[in-house]
Amino acid sequence: MSKVIGIVSEGPTDYLVLKSVIDKITGEENRYLPLQPEADMMGRYGNGWKGVWKWCKETVPLDVIMDSIQPRIDVIVIQMDGDVIRKEKEVHCLCESTTCAEKGKEFPLYCEQAAARMCPIEIPCNSHSDEIEDIINHGKHVLDETINMPDKSRIIVTIPCDSTDAWIVAAYDDFENIEKIEDPWRSIIAKGKYYHDVRVRGDKKSINTYNVFAEHLVDNWDLVTDKCYSAKLLEQEITKVFI
Repeated sequence: MSKVIGIVSEGPTDYLVLKSVIDKITGEENRYLPLQPEADMMGRYGNGWKGVWKWCKETVPLDVIMDSIQPRIDVIVIQMDGDVIRKEKEVHCLCESTTCAEKGKEFPLYCEQAAARMCPIEIPCNSHSDEIEDIINHGKHVLDETINMPDKSRIIVTIPCDSTDAWIVAAYDDFENIEKIEDPWRSIIAKGKYYHDVRVRGDKKSINTYNVFAEHLVDNWDLVTDKCYSAKLLEQEITKVFI
């Protein structure tokens, strides 16, 4: 049976990928509500990973909102790319190895030191390895700890590694350790004018281009889950909740 699914994502191409993949996994044409970012990308939280994290922090009480919106939201899927864990200091603010006089005093994205580029956190963080499973676990922990909801059984957090672009690459190519390739959009997909006969316009990710990529992704989803642990994990969690 199809469901109403709220999507919290870094941007519109991630939203498109998630919709396509979830319909593939469930075998249904579900109904989707884009909760974050807002349509004009200039709303209260902005876009990107900071927008996702702020949404999780400030959207309360989440369970009441899910039940009060019409149509009622059955499940919310929240996406933040794994590259955030690799390169952004704020997500390591509360890690065991972090030393900072301001640690724990306020939400990391509200920290004046971080805003002023004076954050003392060192990356890579010594509390974690660079293994994909560890990156995913840390990303999920960061968001899970922020979400204000006593029962999170209707929330699915997905951390594509290094990003959802890695899933696109996995659908087309057979690179080793695809999830460890940094910035697959720039390093592989947008490196030339065409990617597997699909026109790519520099760094700009167009919805039309991603419609083509998403269709190929769905057609080759089994290959993607074989190559990408983050994709396989999402499939398992979607299956557990929906089927």
